[in-house]
Order: sequence, then C-alpha cells, then structure tokens
Amino acid sequence: MLRLLLVTVLLSASCAVYADCYDMAGRDYHIDPDLIRAVSFRESSYRKQALNTDNHDGYAVGLMQIYSSNFAHLSQFGITPENLYRDPCMNIYTGAYYLAISFKRWGYSWRAVGAYNAGFANNEVQEKKRQVYVKEIRAIYTKIKSTHPGKK
Repeated sequence: MLRLLLVTVLLSASCAVYADCYDMAGRDYHIDPDLIRAVSFRESSYRKQALNTDNHDGYAVGLMQIYSSNFAHLSQFGITPENLYRDPCMNIYTGAYYLAISFKRWGYSWRAVGAYNAGFANNEVQEKKRQVYVKEIRAIYTKIKSTHPGKK
C-alpha cells in the first residue's frame, strides 16, 4: 500500500508548487504536515538543494536529506538521487514515506520520529541518538505550531 501510494503521488506531485507538498504529503500519509516541515527544517533548513557529503558512509540530498543507503530501495520506484536533488516535492514525499514506515513499525510516536534519523537498531547508542533528534524536532515543531496556533 505504501509503495503504490508513493509511486502514484510522486509522479503527480512533482508538478506541484513545493510549498504545498508538505500539506499534500501529510494528507496522503496521514502525518501532520507541520511535523514533516519540522523534520525538513532540522534536516536541511528548508534548502531545496541541500547536499550533505560529510558522512564517510554515504551522502544525503534535498529538503528531507534522503540518505544514499535508501537509493537502491527507491530505484524500484524509478526514483534517483538526481530526482531527489532537483525535485523538492519528490524529496518531501519520499521523506514522508520514510516517516510513514517508522510510524507503521513503532506507532505514531516521538520514538518513531527519532528513527527517521537514527534508524531502528535497538541499542543504547541509537536510542540516545533518537532522543537527541526528537528533542530537536519537538522544539522546531512547537515553534512552527506557535506561528499559526489555530491550525491543527
């Protein structure tokens, strides 16, 4: 189900104005769009063409900093690193896809949000990384929510 949704939406969403992609991805994956925005801000400071090559194990691209270890999986949907770099909406949807996978695995929880960055390994080191990431995301999310308090 997630795969079909990802392919369908990514193909149609690439034409959309990327500012609306947070709302569309949130709607389609049943994730608060402001949470997706918070992750995007933490990952790239909303820089569409962010490229992080500092990690010796790989690199990350775009607004949601999609990591190179995911590229083989994404290739089955026709998604390439170049697509993710050039198409902000595709990048947002791909990040929402990975958040949805986390929520499916661990429930709609802050720990699942932490897994977006630190993965699912069940050890103390990764759990600490998830907690640090969650603290940062919560602060950003709270700030975003405070800018439009009437919006859910």
